Amino acid sequence: MTQAGGRRHAPGQHRLFVAALLGWACTACALPLPGLARWLTLVAAAIGTALLVAWYFVRRGAASLRGAASSSATVSSSAVAVPAATTARGVGVMTQLVNLPLSVMVLLGAQSEVGEQTRHDRYLHEVAAQGKTIAFEAQLTSFVERRVTPFGERAWARATLSAASGSVPVMLWLPQDVAATHWGPGTQVHGRGRLEAQHPAQPAAYTVQVRDLQQTAMQPVAATFGAIAAHVRHALVASSANVTGAELVPGFAVGDTSLVSDSLEAAMLESSLTHLVAVSGSNTGLVVAALVWLSARLGAGLRLRLAVAALGLGCFLVVVGPDASVQRAAVMAAVMLASGFGGRRSLALPSLGAAIVVLLAADPWQALQPGFALSVAATAGILLLATPLTRWLNTRARMPQPLALAFAVALAAQLSCGPLLLLLQPGLPAAGVIANVLAAPAAPIGTGLGLIAAVLAPFVPGAAHLAVVAASLPAQWVAWVAHVAANLPLARLAWPAGWWGAVLLAVCEVALITAWAINSSRIGLPTAGRIPLRQPWHTRPAPPRAHRLVVTVLVTGSLALVTAVTLATPIAQHLATPHGWAVVACDVGQGDALLLRDPAAPTEVMLVDTGDDPQLLAACLSRFGVHRIALLVLSHDDADHVGALDSIVHRVDAALVSPTPYAAQHSSREVIRELTAAGVPYRVATAGDTGQGVGDFSWHVLAPRRGTAPHTTNAASLIMMVQSGPMRVLLLGDSGQPEQAALIRTGHPLQVDVLKVAHHGSRDQDHRLTQATQADWALLSVGADNRYGHPAQSTLNALLQGGATILRTDHHGSIALAADAQGAIRPWVERMPQTAPTEAVG
Repeated sequence: MTQAGGRRHAPGQHRLFVAALLGWACTACALPLPGLARWLTLVAAAIGTALLVAWYFVRRGAASLRGAASSSATVSSSAVAVPAATTARGVGVMTQLVNLPLSVMVLLGAQSEVGEQTRHDRYLHEVAAQGKTIAFEAQLTSFVERRVTPFGERAWARATLSAASGSVPVMLWLPQDVAATHWGPGTQVHGRGRLEAQHPAQPAAYTVQVRDLQQTAMQPVAATFGAIAAHVRHALVASSANVTGAELVPGFAVGDTSLVSDSLEAAMLESSLTHLVAVSGSNTGLVVAALVWLSARLGAGLRLRLAVAALGLGCFLVVVGPDASVQRAAVMAAVMLASGFGGRRSLALPSLGAAIVVLLAADPWQALQPGFALSVAATAGILLLATPLTRWLNTRARMPQPLALAFAVALAAQLSCGPLLLLLQPGLPAAGVIANVLAAPAAPIGTGLGLIAAVLAPFVPGAAHLAVVAASLPAQWVAWVAHVAANLPLARLAWPAGWWGAVLLAVCEVALITAWAINSSRIGLPTAGRIPLRQPWHTRPAPPRAHRLVVTVLVTGSLALVTAVTLATPIAQHLATPHGWAVVACDVGQGDALLLRDPAAPTEVMLVDTGDDPQLLAACLSRFGVHRIALLVLSHDDADHVGALDSIVHRVDAALVSPTPYAAQHSSREVIRELTAAGVPYRVATAGDTGQGVGDFSWHVLAPRRGTAPHTTNAASLIMMVQSGPMRVLLLGDSGQPEQAALIRTGHPLQVDVLKVAHHGSRDQDHRLTQATQADWALLSVGADNRYGHPAQSTLNALLQGGATILRTDHHGSIALAADAQGAIRPWVERMPQTAPTEAVG
């Protein structure tokens, strides 16, 4: 099989890769629905068996006919034998093509079914449903990780819980007093805790809120290695903490980011450099390449070099931990090394397909993890695009080979991961490729020196300190690149988030890559008429007119679409959007989503509720330049207030949630499940809780009272007073007349500048509260033409009588309030209503 330009590809090299993709897709579809994997396995096995049986009998019949034809010289016998042989070959080819994907589906389906049976332990399911605290025994499968949050330090670790059904994967949320410094994978623990069941698609079947936890006296051999690795990691972190500018060194070496500040973490995310401080294929590839080079310099043979590399890689994996991300990194690094970064095309895709199958067979729940999809996409992009891009940059753009390789690898990974990243974070990191090229020389140096420091830290602290000091230099370079790239103008280009944005970007990328492939003769198009001759002064023949036309259409169409989406529309919106806002009411339809901040600290943003439309919420966050959410407040659990939580939970640093209503159980609340699954620390807020943000920003919870169990979700709504820069804001959630009357009775000062009207302006209000607030501005978050009749005319009249100017999202779209130099509040609205605000509500 050949392509244009004479490039040969081994026949069938895509079969395993396609089979792996199909198996991955089926596994991802089956896991959220327990029991479906069993039926998919049975159906795939039945189809495969039927095809094999059919092929056997057709082939046997064809052989019989050939034998009869050879023994008979008649023309009729030969005429019958030839079609039979053709049919046999066709059935055989179809069996070969179909049975490989079916075999992969059977393997992954069987592994998924085994995992589901293990996870669904009857006893654990019952105690989780009842919310009981139980005694348990578990074995850690990861290191203990810690994170400082606005609510204090939180620690967690992945583990397997001993149960009658087997080893059940869980997430342990540890108390602060647990001395787990030297615990590592394999450590046996026992303690008491409360189980909360997770969604079947989550990697952990349960989360455990641990009350007390102790290390078991008798430990397996694996725990010894885990303890040694934990000691090495702890020593490296301790040594790095004493060196200025070395906060990235533990991340380079072993993937520990506990020293990385929030500002640097945000800059790394914006500049697409977070993979440098996670254990990725580059880390494992560096370890293997260094060991192979060193052993070769010492005169070792090929087999000895491979053995040394395997041993060194094993020791490295022990230190960094056996997490799924580490396994992916090791396997993907092996794929890239085996295929020479895609240079050996006959090995590239089959190796990647085999890697997908092996990883999913080891843990089918990786099929639904974003990290797995990004790892596969990045590896596939590098394998398919890095080598031709490097050659093109080197020969056509006259770029030096090392720089061309670095630029091509970064560009290939960015192109392949771009659509998937839009599902996690809006916008395109325009500075990501350049940032990766600039950081590429420093990261391997920092990783190598960091690994040396990790080896020396437990034994020779002085030498380890010197290694950390040396590693801090490339670490500071990477940190500088991250901050500069993140703060460049247009560092993140606007682009629609979600599936629509991902598909749109994928179409543009495919069109541009296709145009490049056609122009460089990597893809041939059918031509009519004569083929143009190459002139002596040309290095290659001029492409046919049809080729030039297709390339022109693809390039101009893609660039026009990209320009329109990323530049023209956002620039117009940016010029019209205020930048000094303190309060924003996002237009999310019939729901609530408010942004609050001190304009002097623009990156520290509080988001109150999410609405239930992820696209509208993402558009609002993008328009007002919100990339991270310092504190998410979920006023109560109704869908129009929390329905879009899953679309932004990965951007949240901490959360406040309302008390559990009387009729519900804490563990059954979907918001608790989502926050826990995403690793977001949360607190159940009640009256009296306070918090201080950066600058002139603070919040105070006024209701519900501590120790009460509200009877409805609306009654459980958090009522909060927020000082948002120069503005004092009262947030009423969906509280009703009884809750508002109780608030008045507390005697708390209620005078504010801005009132977020309760329950979308429903008639269930205590109008005495409206008078008590003396608010100048009243924000109504309400959907246009909603079926509830919100807002009620009685509520609008009460607000007008209280002297408030009413702003409504159904009339004005998103609304922003900012203070001018004299402190007066100035409103900005996305669109002007057909009538004046007072007339629109009168």
